[in-house]
Amino acid sequence: MSQQKWERDVLNRQRNIVFPDTNLNEGRFYRNIASGKAVFSRGQKISLLIVPMYFLIILSAGIAGAISQVLYKHKHNARFPSEDVWICFYLLAWMLFWTFLALKGLFPPSQRRKRRKGYSAIGQGINE
Repeated sequence: MSQQKWERDVLNRQRNIVFPDTNLNEGRFYRNIASGKAVFSRGQKISLLIVPMYFLIILSAGIAGAISQVLYKHKHNARFPSEDVWICFYLLAWMLFWTFLALKGLFPPSQRRKRRKGYSAIGQGINE
């Protein structure tokens, strides 16, 4: 990144316009986690585990409630509760999103180590 781009990025981050900058920063936050490039300390990894676990507990309770409503209405021959099914899919999508982010943040892909390019006598025409 050139110095001009860096300075422009710093100035853009310091503007007094809340809404667009908040969205940009939040998008950058999620992109860094999802790409696996973010590096977290032990405390940050624990926090990253706590937040999705909270959402998973709440959303799994919501999914269980939506499924129980579907089964209850099906048992009593009520009309098919399509809104409960859509709520179930919505909650499941959020649960999958947080699970994906937690896994990408906690277990980033292993970085391939670059081989050091040093002097090698093999293939250089030097015989011992």
